Parts: sequence; C-alpha cells; structure tokens
Amino acid sequence: MRVYIPATVDDLPRCADGLWEPPIAYAVTERLLEIVDSDDGDELAEIARDVAARASVIEVGSPLRVVVVAELTRAECETDPDLHPAAVRVQGRIPASAIACAFVDEPGAADDVSGARGGDDEALDRLEERDMLWYDASELSHVPVG
Repeated sequence: MRVYIPATVDDLPRCADGLWEPPIAYAVTERLLEIVDSDDGDELAEIARDVAARASVIEVGSPLRVVVVAELTRAECETDPDLHPAAVRVQGRIPASAIACAFVDEPGAADDVSGARGGDDEALDRLEERDMLWYDASELSHVPVG
C-alpha cells in the first residue's frame, strides 16, 4: 500500500535511519474510493498526497509542505476514517527500504506556509496551487529547505 506521510523538513534526513515513526499517513483507502467520484488511480493518489501536504504544515508544523511516500503492507496500516477518509495509522517504524520518494515545497513557499498556518485562507489557496518538487529517496538528506 502506497502511503503519503505528512512530515517536516527535519524528518527528511531521519527517513534513512529506519527509526522514523510517524503516526498518521494518507492513502487510497476503501472509504476514499466510496466518496470520490473517480476511478483514476493517479487522481486518487494525488488527493491522498495533497491531504498529507496540508497536514504537514497545519498539523505537523513543517515550515514547508513535505510528504514522504512509502510502500507499506496493509498489516502496517490501519484505516482511520473518523480522522479523514484517506487516513491510516502507521504501525511501527518506517524502514528506510520502504521510502520511495518525497514531495517538498520550494523554499520560496515559506511565506505562504506561514500564512496558512496562521489561518490565512488566501495563503493556503496559493500554497495548494503550487507544485511540490519530487525527490528520490536517495536525495532526502540533501533537499534544499532554506
């Protein structure tokens, strides 16, 4: 199961140590499939990624949107539809070998992130219109974040 984990910029180098234990991730769950009128796998994955991106700044407090993508087994994830239709609770540590890639905002997005965390809906809208940059798992300790 591909999961999209809201993270902080400080989590990126820690992904390689196999000790990272994020509690929540987002995925294409049965509940998400029930409520979204689409059978496009890429579109559904994008929804899960975007929810994780928003959570990385609003709930986790990252200075940039950061989403770490991992491949986990269903046994390592328990759905939590009360939290969000795409939410899954991650059981245990994320092995470094499970990390596929990450999506991270450009450093120039920091002002909009700060505004969004402060409740500025326009900043959140601008942020959600921005594309995040893709980084391979091997690049995570070298992502420019400031």
